Amino acid sequence: MMMKKIAKKEPKYVTMPVFEKAMDFMAKSFAKVFEKLERHDKAFELVLKEMRDYSQEAREHRMMMSDLNHSDISQERRIEGLEIRVEKLERKAR
Repeated sequence: MMMKKIAKKEPKYVTMPVFEKAMDFMAKSFAKVFEKLERHDKAFELVLKEMRDYSQEAREHRMMMSDLNHSDISQERRIEGLEIRVEKLERKAR
């Protein structure tokens, strides 16, 4: 049987300069992420504002249509009332 030689590895320690370099790299990476998130936040704020504006416009439109429907109904009733009165007057005139 062949025996493999097992090399003993000594634990490696992180030195301060290496650690600081890694932390600088992480800080730069996080800064990029935060910058992108900030841009996304601004975009989401714009989208939300437009959605609120559209919602407000839709509400106003529905209210206006409701008012128009009510006025249409009341005008139709008046017209029907006038038609009935005209018919009665025509019958009397005969």
